[in-house]
Amino acid sequence: MQQALKAHASNWQAGLRRASSKRPTRLYCRAASAVLSSIPADAAVSWATSKGAKLERASLSNDLQTDRPVLIASTDAQQGDVLFSVPDSAWLSAESVKKAAVGKLAAAAGLEPWLQIALQLVADRFGSTKSELSAYAASIPEDLDTPLLWSEDELQELQGTQVLQTLGGYLTFFRSTFQQLQSGLFTSNPAAFPPSIFTLPRFLWAVAAVRSRSHPPLDGPKIALAPLTELVSHRRAANSKLSVRSAGLFGRGQVLVLEATRAIRKGEPLSMDYGPGKLDGPVLVDYGVMDVTSPKPGYSLTLKMPDSDRFIDDKLDILESNDLPQSVVYNLTPDEQPTIEMLAFLRLMQLKGSDAFLLESIFRNDVWGFMQEPVSEGNEEAVCNTLSEGARAALGGYGTTIDQDLAELRAQGSRAKGSRREAALLIRLGEKEALDAVARFFEDRRATQLKRLVYYQERRLRRLGLVDDEGRTTYDSFFKDGIA
Repeated sequence: MQQALKAHASNWQAGLRRASSKRPTRLYCRAASAVLSSIPADAAVSWATSKGAKLERASLSNDLQTDRPVLIASTDAQQGDVLFSVPDSAWLSAESVKKAAVGKLAAAAGLEPWLQIALQLVADRFGSTKSELSAYAASIPEDLDTPLLWSEDELQELQGTQVLQTLGGYLTFFRSTFQQLQSGLFTSNPAAFPPSIFTLPRFLWAVAAVRSRSHPPLDGPKIALAPLTELVSHRRAANSKLSVRSAGLFGRGQVLVLEATRAIRKGEPLSMDYGPGKLDGPVLVDYGVMDVTSPKPGYSLTLKMPDSDRFIDDKLDILESNDLPQSVVYNLTPDEQPTIEMLAFLRLMQLKGSDAFLLESIFRNDVWGFMQEPVSEGNEEAVCNTLSEGARAALGGYGTTIDQDLAELRAQGSRAKGSRREAALLIRLGEKEALDAVARFFEDRRATQLKRLVYYQERRLRRLGLVDDEGRTTYDSFFKDGIA
């Protein structure tokens, strides 16, 4: 655990270098609000409806606060009402792009579905030979808000964050993928993939477009881009959700519907949660959006049972029997305490010495239950030390302090509302506040609670009736009176 947090603290600079090593990671550097207000949203709606999409209870409008094109309720709607529907004939999927020359070659080369879609987007947006998908590709702005396309200066605002570390890994992967395409598919088919059209910046743009416009349940192996979904705002307190239904003759077709999850008034912007259960950081990375009215800040902590652990085989067996992998990710937030499962995982990680008897086969079916509560004072102290010291080390890897971020947030006031700078500031502040909160939690636990907690041995004696609720033994009189 400490090694993982310290690795994050020491690697963020390398992540920044990877993320900004090549300047053209985005095509333009315009203000976010200006970019989004210039999107030809009406063209996207027209194309979608020409392909069979239906605006059942929705219409296009501009958000009064951001001046961005959005879909609003065209009439009052109740929970369960369909707001719009998009048939699979209007989706950009691996199946639909196979009908075009580039998509067909990408499919024949065995490329993954997301990559097939991305290459067809480049061809339709920037190439001279267009497919029937070109009108939709043209509606996607060249300057997307995803951090994959942020400028070098904008990425500096994310220094020290997990978001930047993730971006560094993504950019390394996407650049490597592009190089493989250049030496393979592109070289073998120069007429279909001319170097002047299929450049790295355009490839990164297409990748960002696919990532930012694909939503569950059209993701993973079933990934597809469905028009109209990009016009639904991201809100944590959403009023609608996406689902796929069967359609057509004998239900062979599919249709994506946006369904109301509560009553919606006429004129209310339609919204959905782009990342249910996800923190703000991953949502920003994938979609370039953030709900500042209802933020979900935090830090994603990865705990891994170390291979070097003397009892690794026993511990992995215990985890497997409880449907847990060797490595688990827990979301830390500023206002929530660590979960019981996270504490149990940490106690199992630190189980050693005289406590290791609990790993004996006789306890195998019960040991995970034992971990739900404190095992011993030494074990609990090790858990506290690991988390508090690791969190403090990670905090030292950021370029600014919490107080400095709060001061900057106050100084910006309303000038930065909705900007990338505000998003970056809120992301790094949220990560640090989560780390500070977990450090304080375990520091306080170590300082004030270790002597007052009830540990395994005492709990065991109480169940046997050998210790009362006050912690006093009940068997002293046996030796004084009972044995005489």
